[in-house]
Amino acid sequence: MEKRHIVAVADPYTVYALRLIGVEGYPVNAATEAKKVIRELEIREDVGLVLVSAELFDAVEDAIEQLQRSRSDIVVARLPTVREPGQPMDVQKELLKALGMG
Repeated sequence: MEKRHIVAVADPYTVYALRLIGVEGYPVNAATEAKKVIRELEIREDVGLVLVSAELFDAVEDAIEQLQRSRSDIVVARLPTVREPGQPMDVQKELLKALGMG
């Protein structure tokens, strides 16, 4: 199986932090820039996971849907950042659900 890359599309601060752990990143400051990057990823055969910052995710949803329609082998995920840290997770509930008991 061919090695796939993780790509982050986020604000410069987040991208530079993720680059420290080997994630390829594209720093963007606006949704229009993020849409352009996401559209360019359609032709990349070496991308397996695209992380889009939470503050941009909803604004680029149409580009994400197009990417997933054309490339079913790419997973796109919302990346919580400092500006939008996400919601607390009920770990016990998620574990029970994963085990088929919840």
